[in-house]
Amino acid sequence: MPLLFILNPVHFMVFFPAKVRIPALLLSVLFLCLPAYASNQTALVQLVEYVGADYINAVVEGEIVSPEEYAEMEEFTALLAEGVAQLPDADGKQDLQRQAEALQQAVTDKAGEPRIKTLAQSIRATLVSVYGIPVSPKAAPDLDHAATLYQTQCAACHGPEGRGDGPAGAAMEPAPTDFTDLARYNGRSLLGLHTTITQGVDGTGMAAYGDTLSDEDRWALAFYVGAKAVSDEMAETGKTAFNRIPGMKTSLSLDTLVAQAPEDVLKEQGEQAYAALGYLRRQPSALFNQNRFIALSDARLEEAGQAYANGDRQRARSAALSAYLDGFEMIEQQLAAVDGDLMRRAESDFMAVREAIDRNQGAERVGERVATARTSLAEAAEALSGDGLSPAATFSASFFILFREGLEALLVVAALLTFTRKANATNATRHIHLGWMAALLAGGLTWYAANSLITFSGASREMTEGVAGVVAALILFYVGFWMHSNSNSQKWLGYIRNKVDDALGSGTVWVLTFVAFISVYREIFETILFYQALWSQVTSATQAYLFYGIAAAVASLAVVCVLFFRVGMRLPLSLFFRVTSLVLLLLSVVLLGRGIAALQEAGVLSAYYLGVPTIEWLGFFPTVQGVAAQVLAVLLGVVLWLRGNHRQEGR
Repeated sequence: MPLLFILNPVHFMVFFPAKVRIPALLLSVLFLCLPAYASNQTALVQLVEYVGADYINAVVEGEIVSPEEYAEMEEFTALLAEGVAQLPDADGKQDLQRQAEALQQAVTDKAGEPRIKTLAQSIRATLVSVYGIPVSPKAAPDLDHAATLYQTQCAACHGPEGRGDGPAGAAMEPAPTDFTDLARYNGRSLLGLHTTITQGVDGTGMAAYGDTLSDEDRWALAFYVGAKAVSDEMAETGKTAFNRIPGMKTSLSLDTLVAQAPEDVLKEQGEQAYAALGYLRRQPSALFNQNRFIALSDARLEEAGQAYANGDRQRARSAALSAYLDGFEMIEQQLAAVDGDLMRRAESDFMAVREAIDRNQGAERVGERVATARTSLAEAAEALSGDGLSPAATFSASFFILFREGLEALLVVAALLTFTRKANATNATRHIHLGWMAALLAGGLTWYAANSLITFSGASREMTEGVAGVVAALILFYVGFWMHSNSNSQKWLGYIRNKVDDALGSGTVWVLTFVAFISVYREIFETILFYQALWSQVTSATQAYLFYGIAAAVASLAVVCVLFFRVGMRLPLSLFFRVTSLVLLLLSVVLLGRGIAALQEAGVLSAYYLGVPTIEWLGFFPTVQGVAAQVLAVLLGVVLWLRGNHRQEGR
């Protein structure tokens, strides 16, 4: 999360003048609203699974067999009920609260183990269905490395084979978990195991490893111990089922593998899916490839078409949105590195499906749009199935990623710095440098958080890009006209030449700082994602060309920067103001178009397509909403520009 956005929102009211307070505050609120309850949710999953698995050690046939264990059950169910009550409001939360209260009452009544397990299973399923998956592995767990970790970190207590018979665990109460116990295996999700490894279990010998092991290592251990009870026969049966039964790859998604316990899958999908889940716990790499996103996207598109044909328009729209955000969006950058034209065409096809559903164009038209999008998906799968990019393609993609994304930010920052240097505004110059350097740091931290700390979905990325783009457009529009309104004021220009740091009030200086920040921040995160995707498409023989492309782009941007400074420093201050204000106004229109397009891709705004080509470098995406916003911005700009000229001529 960007550092600037975790400030108290009141700070924005101090730093920014009235014209830009609202956009800045809205942006801060957006980032403050990211799912902060994720850690609470994982703790609740851990609690409910612990109760379901260990209740048998506390109560047997209505009698307490271990007062200590029973007291723990009472404590955990009370904590569970309190934790559920503190979750954000959502459809289904009341059902979840009733289930948690029922579990607490069942423990009080010393109900039988089947009743406790049924309630625990329902709570776990409802948590996931209402609030989603709070965390999940980012890449295929390295189970060979996990085996080594297990022997060094876990075997002393849990035993070399995971049977709970390690020498250090002999005196522990309760005893260490026997991971080979099939009954315990059936009741534990990988999410619950990961949470236990991360946070430990209070009052037991299970220590927390959140500070000593990386998230990748903790997920690897969760998969490793979570597969201890899977027999060779089950794994072989599951492999056959996963690869041959139609629809199995879609129903056993990564979310299902992580969040559902085997008993959940057995109850909902049957024995074949239960065996396939065991196979995937042993071989998670089967799910960690680009094809799983394509398969998911294709299945969601098919679901959207069927739902619309059955008259369920809302479900059709949700499925179509999921097809893009949960499927295609995850391989979009990889596809862009291989075939940019295909990526843009496929992206348009997905939005066209949503448009047909939103405009209620009929089952036949929706079916045609779905078929077109699925054809584009098949082409994407073929494009991504090759052996990587050639040296020339790697260099070209690497160069244009950085040059394209960096040019817009460079123009804004260079314009601001040229202005402050021409006027010897030392304080303002320092603030602008602070803005773009903070943006680099914030972009890197956001990328790190998205890959290591929080789940940053396709929708979250599009929302980030969309809101940042719209806010940046508003701020650039404001600064552009601020410069234009003062470009012919001789009294003001004479004053600013001598005392610009005094002429620029603290509010205006912070506006310039924020402009530098938001202009760079909105580009840096996307640039990192592009390079991350490009890296997955290069081979060891072409990796060097990726860095050659980066070096060439940096050199080219440096040339542009030097030329901009030299030309800008030679221009009269009044002319420089007018030219710079025009550049900022044009960039604001470009960013506005891109921001609206991102919000449309996130499903926040609807999209009505126009039959004209996309011009991405101009921010022109052919939808009624995007074009209307840009036309309105241009018209408003022309009116204000002419009015400003008229006022200045009258002075």
